[in-house]
Amino acid sequence: MNSTSVVEIASLIGGQFSGDSSVVVTGVSLDSTAIQEGDLFAALPGRTVHGARFIEQAIQRGASAILTDRAGIQLMTEIDNSLRIPVIEVRDPRVCLGEVCKLVFRDPTSDIIVIGVTGTNGKSTTTSMIYQAARAVGMSAGLVGTLATLINDEVLVSARTTPEAPDLYRTLARMKAAGVKIIAMEVSSIALSEHRVNGLKFDCVAFTNLSHDHLDYHGSMSEYFAAKAQLFTPKFGRFGVICTDSPWGVELCAQATIPFESVGTVGTPNWKISRGNDTRFKSSWKVNGPRDELSFDSMAMPGQINALNAALALSILDHVGVRGRDVVEAICRATVPGRGELVGTRGDVSFFVDYAHSPESVEEFLSGLNNEFSGRIITVLGAGGDRDASKRSSMGRVGASLSDILIVTDDNPRSEDPAQIRKQIIQGVEESSRSQLIEIGDRREAITRALELADGHDVVAILGKGHERGQEIMGQTIAFSDVDIVRELLGNNGHHD
Repeated sequence: MNSTSVVEIASLIGGQFSGDSSVVVTGVSLDSTAIQEGDLFAALPGRTVHGARFIEQAIQRGASAILTDRAGIQLMTEIDNSLRIPVIEVRDPRVCLGEVCKLVFRDPTSDIIVIGVTGTNGKSTTTSMIYQAARAVGMSAGLVGTLATLINDEVLVSARTTPEAPDLYRTLARMKAAGVKIIAMEVSSIALSEHRVNGLKFDCVAFTNLSHDHLDYHGSMSEYFAAKAQLFTPKFGRFGVICTDSPWGVELCAQATIPFESVGTVGTPNWKISRGNDTRFKSSWKVNGPRDELSFDSMAMPGQINALNAALALSILDHVGVRGRDVVEAICRATVPGRGELVGTRGDVSFFVDYAHSPESVEEFLSGLNNEFSGRIITVLGAGGDRDASKRSSMGRVGASLSDILIVTDDNPRSEDPAQIRKQIIQGVEESSRSQLIEIGDRREAITRALELADGHDVVAILGKGHERGQEIMGQTIAFSDVDIVRELLGNNGHHD
């Protein structure tokens, strides 16, 4: 087991040290309930309570040292003036926690290709495509993201898009021990703002897009953008790939301080995406890259947005030296739970589940369906409670403008009144909208109605929850899966194409 002296840690981060200088640590945790014998307990200031209030619990579980700030020291002395284990004090322990983890876990990515993908939408899809392509060509690979953490097909549950630094570095060390050679990681704006990936140097970073989301956290689109743009600096990235189909992508090209290539459908990007000529395939795309022309034929995931995700994955892998027809074919075959997922069919009716939960992602997904299917679009749509409420009316407007029937329902209302959330969505539906509007609060009933209404060559799009397997209502999470409900309702008549 690796061990690092507390004095070495204090020296690395310029911390004020007190206690036994011979003590060593073998791990790091900021959760007092998860402390293992020999861990450094990072007692950080939280949104509601300071971690120093749990130091006694951490010591009882075997913590060998404490990392905290001045406020933490004061709390510790108030609770118990006899500090029985070494303490390192720094002004902002969260900022330096990543570097501490990098030291304690012995720089686990030093000989691994590490890829970081950021953006409002498409992170899970792009990283999954990279992971699946790497596995398809025989590489030992890891994935860190919203849906799961994967180590060579072993599935670990993900608590958040980008884990806190101690959990992240512990996972990276586990990947190194398993012989992983390439890691694809989702990097959220909140993770960047909270310094969770500090200490990491990505071989390639990528930007998908930026749209209205998380403004309850960031406050403005400019602050949201600034958080993501940090990834495209020498602190974090060696090389970048940027989708330029949005003004934010163009702006990032102007601000990036590392070498990069661009991907897009407009202008003259390094990787230009356009509609394919092969009429045998509903979803056929052509990619003109810096070195050659490639084609994405019969992509498993529909729409231009997924063609862009695929091109991003392809260009990233190309940069790190993973190339070939097998890579292209694996990207085309890639499927991601709850992301443009074709759950089943009934005759010529297709049923999709997607995680789209912002105005832009709803627009991108429904536009893709309109371009690739001739029947009516029947959309089931809600919005999450206790999250950015300013996007709800825009979601309603976009959903109605691109659907023939829009069924407004509940998503995860959390502590909010679900009827009020639905009302805010409906307020965005313009009177001139071509869509028939139906309001059904119960999500299962809403999905049932959508299936009842669909016939001919219709497409049903159930948006918002994607891969999620629970519905949060007033502090309780009940078992709920859009995918499972569609399959149950289709019964033996539903099947995958």
